[in-house]
Amino acid sequence: MGVFSNVDVSMPPSYDDFVSGQDPRFCKHVHDNVHGNIYLDPLSLKFIDTEQFQRLRELKQLGFTHMVYPGAVHSRFEHSLGVYWLAGQCVNKIKTYQGVELGIDRFDVQTVKLAGLLHDVGHGPFSHLFEREFLPQVISGCDWTHEQMSVNMIDYIVDEHRIDVDSQMIRRVKDMILSSFEFAPPRSSSEKSFLYDIVANGRNGIDVDK
Repeated sequence: MGVFSNVDVSMPPSYDDFVSGQDPRFCKHVHDNVHGNIYLDPLSLKFIDTEQFQRLRELKQLGFTHMVYPGAVHSRFEHSLGVYWLAGQCVNKIKTYQGVELGIDRFDVQTVKLAGLLHDVGHGPFSHLFEREFLPQVISGCDWTHEQMSVNMIDYIVDEHRIDVDSQMIRRVKDMILSSFEFAPPRSSSEKSFLYDIVANGRNGIDVDK
């Protein structure tokens, strides 16, 4: 179980890695079909190497679409790693050019990356078909969403696997996942609200998930 590649210590760390405080020599190196070589930081690996996250390997991103388009077989697992990587790239670019001005630190970078990684961990089988078509048929008035289940699942993973992670970071990760909903927790201006649009942008839908 877990990601299937060894740490690549031969590749020198880049400038962006030093800026973000994340040296790839201490990360796990995997090859993504879309993004090429990506690096998984130690904290994120603790979440990835759980059965709750590994189950995403069996959930197809596009539900039954592969029945018509045989190439549409990528999984929620691949998608989540991609969103994790793009979220990290995005926040690191902002940190590089405006980090001092905006007060972005390593805590913010790690929080955004975790939000990208875990945003879909609560998905049920058959992707959106489960919550939009199946559940309303079997449970009258069901308002179940995979985002809310992802938030619940994060709490369960942290408790079940005793993951040592800052409680404030986890709170912000969950808020970022729910940030596109009307019922999202209110945020003060001091919480760098722009970071909440990177993974789930409720204002215009332009985010690293979409």
